Amino acid sequence: MTDDIARVDSRDAAKRYAILAYGSFGTMFDVGLMVIGSLLVGLAASVLLAGFDIVNVIQDLSTGAMLASSLVLAVIGLFCLGVAAEGPLGRGRRLIGFKLWEVGLGRIIAVFVVGLLFLIVHGLVDDLVEGLPLPVTTGVAGIRAVGVAGMTVMPILGVPIALAARWYPDGPDWLRSTEIPIMFVIWAVATMAFAS
Repeated sequence: MTDDIARVDSRDAAKRYAILAYGSFGTMFDVGLMVIGSLLVGLAASVLLAGFDIVNVIQDLSTGAMLASSLVLAVIGLFCLGVAAEGPLGRGRRLIGFKLWEVGLGRIIAVFVVGLLFLIVHGLVDDLVEGLPLPVTTGVAGIRAVGVAGMTVMPILGVPIALAARWYPDGPDWLRSTEIPIMFVIWAVATMAFAS
């Protein structure tokens, strides 16, 4: 009888932590994709403006190469933003029913793993884009910066500050809904710091 109870309890605990892992990983992966997508779309816009000689950022590329690079970066960036919009974050999935420290630990582990995945993607793609124009290689370097920021800054600053906004007692109701934007802004700023 006690074996059956222990088995049910361990199954419930495993299910509970699987939900936490899925929710944490999905949220952090979506925030990372939003950062990559924003980075690539912004880079595409600046390359497009340079291609039309509105701004003078890159001087050694032809107009055609700049426009093609801008198109490639915009498509990949918008794809990343679209995937993030369709993931757990886009469906408004929140981790409710978990203690604050469980959510924090889950997100810290998840953001470290997501950062590592982005570094692995960078390692796989970096050799493939070696002969392509500078804007494309800069976009791939941006993926590396997102991975490094995810592994270093986000576990130390991004997740704890977002959880503080979630936890803050007697705060306004809108403050609890700012945890995802807080993580996005911190990750994006850290990415810009690592990309330069």
